[in-house]
Amino acid sequence: MKNFALLLASVLILLPGISEADLSSRKGAMLRSVLLPGWGQMHLGHSTRGIVFMSLDVLTWTGVGLSYLEGTFNRDDYRWLAVSEAGVSVSGRSGDFLDDMSDFASSAEFNDYIHRLARYYYPDDPDAQRAYFESHALYGGDSWDWSSDAARNQFTDRLRDSRQWFRRSMYIAAFAVVNRVVSVIDASLLDESQPGVYTSLSFPEFRDFSSVRFSIGARF
Repeated sequence: MKNFALLLASVLILLPGISEADLSSRKGAMLRSVLLPGWGQMHLGHSTRGIVFMSLDVLTWTGVGLSYLEGTFNRDDYRWLAVSEAGVSVSGRSGDFLDDMSDFASSAEFNDYIHRLARYYYPDDPDAQRAYFESHALYGGDSWDWSSDAARNQFTDRLRDSRQWFRRSMYIAAFAVVNRVVSVIDASLLDESQPGVYTSLSFPEFRDFSSVRFSIGARF
């Protein structure tokens, strides 16, 4: 995504220096497709193909937005549960800390687990046990105590859902980049005698943006 953003920025910088002749050529169509999938196809007179690419772009970025929103809503939910039901703020916390909160009813229970690990790793070295425990145990502002197992389970569900939705948003964003690349390739091949590259998109599982089936081919 970062590399593509740099490519897009470069195109925007170079566009003012491109001649009118270049803009009317296939090169111009490719540049248009970099900026907006389907624009190059429409420039070459293939409106239907252009609409297909543009529609895919709109659908994918809509999917990115909706998935990100779902991830944000679930993140807000598990953060609120942590404060109200476990007595600790988890904003900015590491994933490992969140996982520990999900796995243990309290930080005291977690510390007991760390103590057992210390004895297991260093059975004949009390000093090493103490050092391990002190470096891994959680106290003070890092402590928590769930009000009930139901609250902890709800936190676990919201945490899992948030991660899944954020992951889906990344997958769909990657597909949007693929669609843009395919549009550029299609524009480079497209003319009256060689229709070029075609694509198709489907969602096998209804309303599940992570289940995307994408195909690409060429007509000769």
